[in-house]
Amino acid sequence: MPRQYTRKTTWGKTPLEEMESAATEVKEGKKSIRAAARDRNIDKSSLLRFIKKKEKGNVKSVAWGAVAEAKRIFTDEMEEELAKHLKQLAEQFHGLHPVKCRQLAFEYAEKNNIPVPANWKKTQCAGEDWFGSFLARRHLSVRTPEATSLGRATAFNTTTVGEFFDNLAVVMDRHTFPPHMIYNVDETGVFTVQKPQQVVTEKGKKQVGSVTSAERGELVTVVCAVNAAGNATPPMFIFPRVKFKDCFMIGAPPGAKGTSTRTGWMNEDTWAEFLDHLIQHTNCTPDHPMLLILDNLKAHISLKAVEIAKSNGIVLLTLPPHTSHRMQPLDVTVYGPFKTQYSRALDGWMRSNPGKTVSIYQIAGLVNEAFMSAVTPRNITSGFRSTGIFPYNRDTFPDKAFAPSMVSDRPNPELQPATANDPDGPSPADEPPADAPPAADNSLTDANPSTAHGPHGCASPADSDVPCVPSQPGYVSPREILPLPKCPPRTQTKRKRVKTAILTDTPEKQAIEKAYKERQKKLAGKKQNSKEKGKPKKKATKKKIIVSSSEESDVPVPIDNVSDEESSEDERSDPGNTDLSVGDFVIVNFATKLRSVRYIGMVEKVEDDEILAQFLKRIQGNTKEWERPTFAIKENDVGHVPKSDVVKKLPQPKRPGGTTRREQLLIFPCNLQGWNVE
Repeated sequence: MPRQYTRKTTWGKTPLEEMESAATEVKEGKKSIRAAARDRNIDKSSLLRFIKKKEKGNVKSVAWGAVAEAKRIFTDEMEEELAKHLKQLAEQFHGLHPVKCRQLAFEYAEKNNIPVPANWKKTQCAGEDWFGSFLARRHLSVRTPEATSLGRATAFNTTTVGEFFDNLAVVMDRHTFPPHMIYNVDETGVFTVQKPQQVVTEKGKKQVGSVTSAERGELVTVVCAVNAAGNATPPMFIFPRVKFKDCFMIGAPPGAKGTSTRTGWMNEDTWAEFLDHLIQHTNCTPDHPMLLILDNLKAHISLKAVEIAKSNGIVLLTLPPHTSHRMQPLDVTVYGPFKTQYSRALDGWMRSNPGKTVSIYQIAGLVNEAFMSAVTPRNITSGFRSTGIFPYNRDTFPDKAFAPSMVSDRPNPELQPATANDPDGPSPADEPPADAPPAADNSLTDANPSTAHGPHGCASPADSDVPCVPSQPGYVSPREILPLPKCPPRTQTKRKRVKTAILTDTPEKQAIEKAYKERQKKLAGKKQNSKEKGKPKKKATKKKIIVSSSEESDVPVPIDNVSDEESSEDERSDPGNTDLSVGDFVIVNFATKLRSVRYIGMVEKVEDDEILAQFLKRIQGNTKEWERPTFAIKENDVGHVPKSDVVKKLPQPKRPGGTTRREQLLIFPCNLQGWNVE
């Protein structure tokens, strides 16, 4: 029998009102049964049966009533309790896989001595047909969940949300901000590679492709600010470049600002630039203040940014950590449509320019198309309204929205007094409530769940054949078989919890200033320790070599053998750093987190603040490799280097000559020992 039975006749489909009218005509003698059935397109046997049923009593349905119910494994009450438990698990982001649900249903039946089909016992889980019908009867469906981090799932709780709305009420009562002066700011990343849209293709094809510029692409950060009145300020772009160029902003939205960093991410300096950009477009002053709601990014809570905001009348209010997906208007209703429109614009550009790839030079124009389509007053005002920021509504989130955080709910140890007899013993809050179900082991992993006993003493099918129902004392509920997830007690930690705060208030500003000074003092101490640790035991001296004029061309010229710290101090005063020309050979310093690495490069182009260099690779194996350092040009190793990273300018190398391979070698007439040249 199919799971979805399809009717093949129309018996019992005639409306009740139509049958009532036909029966009335027959009863009053206006028409015969055959004539009334023919005029109303009703089967005469059905009409005759309806008239007889009506003479016996009140008729509520036209269809034939069955004398017996379909055979069911669980009662309606038991199915409803099982469905309720599955919904609670899904609300707490711990939903079960369909196979796990079928195993739970089988164990539910076994624990309560309910007879099950033989194939259930063979597979130790409920059948697929029963599971499909169960989903249809209880309005359930199988969905693919969205991956949510544990931090976001547990951080969005009533306590943190209540703290934010308390701070919001404080600043609203203090300043009475109009809607056009309540702003939300956030960053989002756009890539040169789009997410492909759906396309029409052959049915049944296993793999469908869509062209993109690259595998991963480059990231450009876009910073947007919107207010509760539905308006948006021009965005700011952060490009992944050392030096910003005006050509990056071709096609950008009018009034947009551009800057650059090495990574393309927001930092303290770029955040200060954006605050100046925001002040310019909002005209906020201490007499006309503005509320700015933002997340807890490290750059946002810097001392420099707080001082700029306070001096210009900006009140900074931070969101609780890991809650921006539910409480930040830009994340809730703006950036979703924006990313969709951006992918559509990027896909259109790829189709209009076949054979070309998207670079950061086209990003601003593509963002402009998406910005005009997605950052609309309807989307912006909807975000402020749905998050409860404006109009102010601290009850905007239903109780079900906080269900995932119930997994980590624990009693506050500061509010739990110790008992008189045992101060170190467990507090009353640690004990389970009186109405809570008793603890039970997770029997889904037992080797033989059919032999287990319920916590209330319900016998297994081997001991008794009497089914257990919810009204009996031996009944075992699904929650007792598979309890709701609960975190263990939290261990003590010295780490201070980050929470929502009004950064421009004096206590918060003083705390930020204190943390900044401690951080600077700690960094200074680390720098001093690294200098003392890196000092050589013996001070290196210069070597003076006297050679005859005939041997002058073959003897290397010594370069000062100095340590890294001494060379870093000397390189600022080296006149060769600024007097560079094409064809010169220089030592370039590349600083990493752990150490500094130096390479030799040949200058190919000299610009204002940087050079374009072709880098060399050192040839090892020579017994006198430092006295006669030998290098070779490394192909496809070209890069832009700031002039400040140039350490030394070297003399012109010599080519040994001879074979073709030796002609490609470069021997420098100097001693590079101690310079750590790679």
